[in-house]
Amino acid sequence: MTDSIVAAVSRFLTPEVLGKVAAATGLDNATAQKAANASVPAILGGLADLAAKPGGARQLANAVAEQPSGLLSTLTGAIGGNAQLPEKGSNVLASLLGGGALGTLVSNVSKFAGIGEGSTRSLMGLLTPIVLGVLGREQRSAGMEASGLARMLMDQKDQITAALPAGLSSMLGAKGMREGIGASEARTYDSPQAAYTPYRSTGAEVQRAVSETKGGSSWAYWALPLAALAGLLWYLLPNGHAPDPTAQTKQTSTASTPVRLLPRLDDKSLYLTKALDGWTSIGAYHNQEIHNRAGEKIGVVKDLMVGPDGRIHAAVIGVGRFLGIGEKDIAVPLAALQIERLDNSGRLILDVPKDILRTAPAFESISAR
Repeated sequence: MTDSIVAAVSRFLTPEVLGKVAAATGLDNATAQKAANASVPAILGGLADLAAKPGGARQLANAVAEQPSGLLSTLTGAIGGNAQLPEKGSNVLASLLGGGALGTLVSNVSKFAGIGEGSTRSLMGLLTPIVLGVLGREQRSAGMEASGLARMLMDQKDQITAALPAGLSSMLGAKGMREGIGASEARTYDSPQAAYTPYRSTGAEVQRAVSETKGGSSWAYWALPLAALAGLLWYLLPNGHAPDPTAQTKQTSTASTPVRLLPRLDDKSLYLTKALDGWTSIGAYHNQEIHNRAGEKIGVVKDLMVGPDGRIHAAVIGVGRFLGIGEKDIAVPLAALQIERLDNSGRLILDVPKDILRTAPAFESISAR
């Protein structure tokens, strides 16, 4: 492919096609053009973020394969002759990005273009099959598999972001582009999220954990929770600023019972007598081998990262010897790991192809800082 995917899609948005889009959405031609120029890179940016998450490449490839053949050659007739096309396209986009992410895009594009959200959603629904059709054409012409299509989108993420109009780019921001991507994806395996409610990681944080380089902002993802934990411990320790328990008798207070920061050891509520439903032993993760859905061994869990809330949020995975590239660790949110139930046991699944792992950034351990 000699040019960007944004340019490839834009070539199909001829004045005639945009006229049909304008008529179908109740907009004038100039407004439809402005909204389309904003929507195309916004949609592609969302698809690029989807492609970077576990299972996203296959989900995207399936959606591309389901597009009607010959759609691109009959665009004007398809847009003008199918009243259900906007709704169908919007539903496909929602299934790929998640309802929250699509709502964010629709809201911001509406504000940028100065049109109602209903018109924007319909316009995006009309553009989605065009975008997916162009992706399918590029995939077939280059003979790419699902992972190749995903890599093409991820490699062009900077170009896609640069194609966003300046006003829309500042409204969306990095978080707005990716928030909630894949939130509606169905789970076919038991997930750690069924055992507890962990820190709610958005699509943006999943992408940062898997895709950011050492030189980016990934250090803050781990350093800030650790700093918060250190501050809490400093506050609670005797040499910190926690109230001296003996001082309660020396001060006049309107409260009848002093507030305790930590429970006493004789509090019955401190102890548990059995595991709650859905809990999973840490042994199911630590030092366990990880496979992908193809059954290949792709790594082993070397460490688990605990946040200031006391919950495990991320797994550090050693992948180097399994990929034949020497020592290399990556980190992913714990929720990205799934437990595949076998006969009398289970195994950990990370739905990421080996070739994607080879290009994933290495994780810098806390002890290395």
